[in-house]
Amino acid sequence: MKVVEACERSVVSIARFKPVPADQIHEEHKNFILQRHPREAREVDVQPNDFGAGCLISPPNLPDRLVLTNFHVVRGGPIFPKFIAEDGTELLVNFTDRRRCRGSIIAADPRSDLAVLQLDWEKSEIKPSDFPSMKWETAAAPRKGQFVVLLGNPYAIARDGSASVSWGLISNLTRQPISSSRNQFLEQDDVVKGAMLYRLGAVMQLDARLNLGLSGGAVLNLKGELIGVSTSLAAIEGYEQSVGFALPIDELTRRIIRTLLAGQEVEYGMLGIRPGDIGGKEFQGLHTGFKQQSAAAVIDVTPGSPADIAGIIPSDVIVEVERKPVLSKSDLMRMVGLNPPGSEIEVAVWRRSGRLSRLDLKVKLGKWPVLDDEGIIETTPRYAPWRGLSVDYPTARERFRDPSIDMRRVLITKVKANSAADAAQLQPGNFITHVNKIPVQTPAEFHAAVKKASGVVEIKLLGEPQSTIREIQQGRVVRIPETAIAE
Repeated sequence: MKVVEACERSVVSIARFKPVPADQIHEEHKNFILQRHPREAREVDVQPNDFGAGCLISPPNLPDRLVLTNFHVVRGGPIFPKFIAEDGTELLVNFTDRRRCRGSIIAADPRSDLAVLQLDWEKSEIKPSDFPSMKWETAAAPRKGQFVVLLGNPYAIARDGSASVSWGLISNLTRQPISSSRNQFLEQDDVVKGAMLYRLGAVMQLDARLNLGLSGGAVLNLKGELIGVSTSLAAIEGYEQSVGFALPIDELTRRIIRTLLAGQEVEYGMLGIRPGDIGGKEFQGLHTGFKQQSAAAVIDVTPGSPADIAGIIPSDVIVEVERKPVLSKSDLMRMVGLNPPGSEIEVAVWRRSGRLSRLDLKVKLGKWPVLDDEGIIETTPRYAPWRGLSVDYPTARERFRDPSIDMRRVLITKVKANSAADAAQLQPGNFITHVNKIPVQTPAEFHAAVKKASGVVEIKLLGEPQSTIREIQQGRVVRIPETAIAE
């Protein structure tokens, strides 16, 4: 009771209203009007297109209230600073006192299926301080067998703002909901295409059924701290609908939330290998001395990748990451991916080639590639464009990735029209190796170098892929003025 009383005002219901197509206006005229103007939709029997729940949380050391929810609940909604999308779609957020206001996406991450909304406080005449913020930064990591309280919006019954309550316990951790297309979900290529974390065993299993509308709801410990975000999508895409799933909030996933609160793209770490599973007699026959009965095998290593640089070779067996056991390739991909690119992690490797031995290697991670920008929403990029130029890690986008990875460069992802970079004929997909003869290998190094520069800046590009090996190595130099037209 005390947990519910303390936390229910921090849980909101979310409705996504999308205009009815023009050819259906006559048949559904009333619903069209209500959906086009959701602030006038006061009747609780109005059914939104999509619905779910969200948690009011605050950025570190700031008084504002933002809404943390599942991305699939709000996908297609307006992107901040707009509160109505181009096609008229609106997100309506309902509070426990029956007041409501529009919401707008400030950041979204398809891989974790999380999004953060900014609320239109000014037009709603509601103050952020009217509602408490969830405690989400300090709770201990969820534990197997722990009792939890859930607050959500099943079947959209919380359109009056009053969240429904259920309770249960954590049945297991790092679960992977079973899917009818299981093999497809676990292929390495699927990860590159944006495989969601729950397909890699990143969700916790609850002994409570999570029906439609409970996505984005709060999973609380008995202290009233937010330790998970419930999702019904995992059960929908699989067939384990008799149980519930939630993304746990621990130190690694808090990084994701902090990134979204800042309005930025969530980045994931990458080793640069093709992993496989090893277990049973094959693993036991290695006599590794590790207690586990399975691990992840290294099938291929991409030349020039972080794994290659660290000394990992094909046929190696990865048994631990950061001193935690790796039991499968899904374990490995999840444990690596939840760390940001540029971070250094410790990997325990059992080497099968030559003399059997254990190696403890330090690997500086690259960036897990994204197929394209679809679904990734960021309204406050980490770095402002420089002279119309935006850069990222060399592996940031799959469509620009080379068969072999050279980490000693940065990738041009965007070039603003009519900018100095555009005038210099730079294009997305170009790779930069030097700024004024200073080597740059990360976006941070690039921006540090250009910050020190003034006037015309000399940029060295890697040669085009169709060039000869010598031309690629020599590259070409481009001079970028401060404005589109040099004085």
